[in-house]
Amino acid sequence: MSGNGVYAEHNCTNALPSGANCIPPGAGGGCVSSGPFKDMVVNISPVAPTLAAAGIASTGWLAYQPRFLRRDISQWVSSRWSTDDQSVTLIKNYTDIKSFQEYMQGVVNGVPFADGFYGVHAGGHYTIGGDPGGDFFASPGDPTFWLHHAQIDRTWWIWQNQDLSTRTSAAGGIGGSIYMFNDPPTPVGSAADVLDMGVLGLSATIGDMLTTQGGPLCYIYI
Repeated sequence: MSGNGVYAEHNCTNALPSGANCIPPGAGGGCVSSGPFKDMVVNISPVAPTLAAAGIASTGWLAYQPRFLRRDISQWVSSRWSTDDQSVTLIKNYTDIKSFQEYMQGVVNGVPFADGFYGVHAGGHYTIGGDPGGDFFASPGDPTFWLHHAQIDRTWWIWQNQDLSTRTSAAGGIGGSIYMFNDPPTPVGSAADVLDMGVLGLSATIGDMLTTQGGPLCYIYI
């Protein structure tokens, strides 16, 4: 996946929401200069950039803003939250969808990233860091995003397989005022909520997508 960016002096990563721990700068911060994504250009503008560098400030939602892919891979984050132990703890110890999602998302007592706890979801983003990998909104512009979110889906699938009769119909659990990007607060999601795919494909309900082997989906992980 081309590894880290070249070293460039840079700021710590101010993880969202504001006021959370500032992740120490890693050994990268500059452009990716080797491997298959060498000199890759990212085109969609940052939305909530965590890396301060020339050309990274947001110019508008979905604006065209070409720039080179940068990474700041963080051992500080990966050694704490992107670990087998964190994933196993999540799968084994959180038996309902609400607590499972909150632990995965780094929500502690209703507060995102409280006490510097990021969870396996944010942990993956901030392990990659940089631009756009450290930007929750624009992160799909870094190819490693797709591997990270496949692993998030796989973790959920493993969790579901511990109790298929209950967990493949379990929806909701994140909403209200605790969700970090949910402003103004909206109700907790339900299986009846519609996922509007627009030009990308047919719309479906959350309930249609709760199992990888039902509805429009047909896959498993091995």
